[in-house]
Amino acid sequence: MAIFTTLSRTSPKTRTRNRTIVGVSLSVLIHVLLFFVLRPSLQKIEPQARSSNEPLEVTFVQTPSKPAVKQPEPPQQAKPVKRPTPQPRQIARAKPSSSAPRRQALPLSNSPTAITQAPPEMDMSTMLNAARERRRSSEDSAARENAAARAAEQGPSANEIAQANIDFQARKASGPSNGMFEIVSKGPRISQYLFYGWTRDARNKSRRTITVDAGLNGDMDKAIVDSMIAIIRQNVTGDFTFDSQRLGRVVTLSARVQDNAGLQAFLLREFFG
Repeated sequence: MAIFTTLSRTSPKTRTRNRTIVGVSLSVLIHVLLFFVLRPSLQKIEPQARSSNEPLEVTFVQTPSKPAVKQPEPPQQAKPVKRPTPQPRQIARAKPSSSAPRRQALPLSNSPTAITQAPPEMDMSTMLNAARERRRSSEDSAARENAAARAAEQGPSANEIAQANIDFQARKASGPSNGMFEIVSKGPRISQYLFYGWTRDARNKSRRTITVDAGLNGDMDKAIVDSMIAIIRQNVTGDFTFDSQRLGRVVTLSARVQDNAGLQAFLLREFFG
């Protein structure tokens, strides 16, 4: 009884040390057993030797890039149209100047004459008729000019000379003749004027309406004056007096053929300025 009691009363420190020794011993024993059991398996595993001189091959695989998602464009707003700002009208005022006004020469235009376009409503038949009319007028004018030229070359016939002598004797017997011209209408090609003729005998009066055709693109003023000169020479062949409304006095003119240029120029200034 005494021994049992002595053994049961061992100190706690001794008991802890005994337990530690037992635990360490068991752990070492277990590791030794495992080493002997697993040793054959560890000897079979032989690591493959890798040459230190063999180059290392590395392959890079590029991952496909994701397609960029296109962002929808915002709808464009219509830009407002800018209206031009109305400019105030400027009224030009004449600058007073004490000096006499200068005449400025108009610049000469080198541009060719514009061709008149036919109106769109004019059809082909109308254009053909107009061209035919122009051609007929040109032919008529050329025919009259040719006839006048042939008459001038041939001279007056015997009957014309006899009739002129009779008229001259009749005018001489009736005394000096007088006359007055009055232009009643004037167009680009056709014009009319009146000739009032009389002698000392009040009963011997005449009033004639003369129609003048200047022809295609003819000089209308010159055609009227030439017709008046022809009537004057039917009544007088030398000097005659003319009451000039432009000059305000009576002047002496010549109806002779050699003075035709001077008479023509005077009548052009008298009637047409």
